[in-house]
Amino acid sequence: MSRDGFLSRPLTRRTALTAATLPLLAPSARAQQRFTGREIVATAFGGPSQDLIQRLVYDPIARETGARGTQTPLLSANAFARMRAETQAPQIDLFMYSGGQQVAAKAGDLTQKLPDAPNFANVPANLKDADGQWIAWGLVTEGILYRPDKIATPPRSYRDFFKPEFEGHIAFPHITNGYGTDFLVMLAKTFGGSEQNIGPGFEALKRISGRANIFRSAAEVQTLFASGDIWIMPYDGASAMRSKAMGIPVSYAVPEEGAPYVLLTGAVAKRSRNADIASFVLNRHLDPEVQTAIAREIGWAPVNTATQLPPDVAPFMAPTDKLANLDRDAINANRPAWTDRFNREIAR
Repeated sequence: MSRDGFLSRPLTRRTALTAATLPLLAPSARAQQRFTGREIVATAFGGPSQDLIQRLVYDPIARETGARGTQTPLLSANAFARMRAETQAPQIDLFMYSGGQQVAAKAGDLTQKLPDAPNFANVPANLKDADGQWIAWGLVTEGILYRPDKIATPPRSYRDFFKPEFEGHIAFPHITNGYGTDFLVMLAKTFGGSEQNIGPGFEALKRISGRANIFRSAAEVQTLFASGDIWIMPYDGASAMRSKAMGIPVSYAVPEEGAPYVLLTGAVAKRSRNADIASFVLNRHLDPEVQTAIAREIGWAPVNTATQLPPDVAPFMAPTDKLANLDRDAINANRPAWTDRFNREIAR
């Protein structure tokens, strides 16, 4: 399924195709002027994240590399369509994806191997392509959001949603919200099922749906928690961090079953001549100080295991060894049927 819906929660995207051209920032003097006279074009997620990446990676310090970079905001699905349409003569070099399109792009022979870079070694194997054709540079980590003033003992498991004292104080996303789909799958796994055996997930949802608040958009998260009636819900850690910043007491817990996640990845068009610059750009994304700034300002968790998040940020993100790997191909294939069943059995 497309994961662009997830990123609409951490930030507001611009759908118009506008671009900002600026020089690249290099991490060391050794790279000075190595790309003089060249330009790379990359897609971006738009909104606050693009502005942040502009400052951290594409800041106008031409003397550092001599290259120029252009960021073009594109939803991941639209970016993938561009990659396919321009396969013979790519107009975009570096594609940033949030919906898993990098896997389909590699399978379709649309990408090329990234030249190695120092920070790539610190990205866990399950967060980068074994053949080097894409690499993650960020994560949206999901889990359990709760009000610590109402729930003294932090939740530890998806089973905690079924504690009798939480009845009437639960909210969860509709299945048309990607986090709602992941909640369904994680409930299935918790109670003996899987992506291929989703029945236990639906049976679990039925047990709590009678008095639960089923919502659709990220904008409702703060409203629900602020009401005081909702104490616990499955969602992403960035939403908890924003809620706390707004003065709403919301904390984040990583379930013992693992935290589902959304990958933010980079891949280079097969016939691009700027793979070397793209590798340089992605390596800069993975610098620990950049990973920390992205985590603090946007809420996306680091993938570079050398990154040490400060204590006011770390509690809102799952570490890379606590992630739950979901079968996205199975989810994509079953989503229409699951949506129909959800509307019939849960969201009545």
